Amino acid sequence: MKIRVCLATLCFLIFHCSAAYGQAPKSTDRSAEWEYKQLSTNILSDELLNHYAKDGWEIAASTGGDNYSKVILKRNKSHPLFGTQTSEIPKPEPPPPPQKPTCKLTLAQAPGIRGLRLGMTSDEIFAIFPANEREEFNRAQKLKSAELPPSYGHTSFHFDLSTYATKDRFTGIGFLNFGLFDRKVVYIGAYYSNTPQFDRPGQLMEIINRQFGLPELKDWPGYDENSNNPLLACDGFTFQVNAQNAYNGNFSIVLTDPTYVKIAEERKQADRAKKREGFKL
Repeated sequence: MKIRVCLATLCFLIFHCSAAYGQAPKSTDRSAEWEYKQLSTNILSDELLNHYAKDGWEIAASTGGDNYSKVILKRNKSHPLFGTQTSEIPKPEPPPPPQKPTCKLTLAQAPGIRGLRLGMTSDEIFAIFPANEREEFNRAQKLKSAELPPSYGHTSFHFDLSTYATKDRFTGIGFLNFGLFDRKVVYIGAYYSNTPQFDRPGQLMEIINRQFGLPELKDWPGYDENSNNPLLACDGFTFQVNAQNAYNGNFSIVLTDPTYVKIAEERKQADRAKKREGFKL
């Protein structure tokens, strides 16, 4: 009898254990109630927040200061756009750059300084500033050396006008610098001293502009009457004034033909390429 009772009990336990083992476990998964998005921006504007609010986003938390903000957004699953990607706020088109007036004057129309002009030859310059035999030899050697690397055609000459008989022609100018490329003037620097004193650079610029017949000062990019180094870039030349010491009656004017820079650079690169090709280890 006892054996029968034991067998029945054992069968009962086996049955219930088997049933418990085969039973599916209870689900512990829980679908998300919210989705989250993080924004980091330098400018937290109403436009930005309204853009995300239209897609159902709400502010969950925010941190930051005047120049930087971090915002946590949340969106409930009940919203029809839940789980979809929100487009970024469109960036406004940048305003077009202001149209800068351009100077259309050509190299042939560049102003001259007491008859000195861009494009003059070395012979023409030397005729204005005659030299003794020794100085003539040095000038010729300097021009010849300029044809070789690393000058590639460019050289310069300085003239202290007090030492020349033509100094009266250049009253008010202390000295002149010339840049020559292939024996033609591409740079003239005139340095004035003991001129009338000016209350502001603009007074000097009005005289310079009128006497040289240049475009109106309002058409000079970035110009104002207190500019110390106004620059006018034209199609064929640049014209620059250093008016920093105009209060003391000292200033300079520089005329440049910038086209030589590209030619000199091309010559330099061609020379380097030729040397590399002929290089042997």
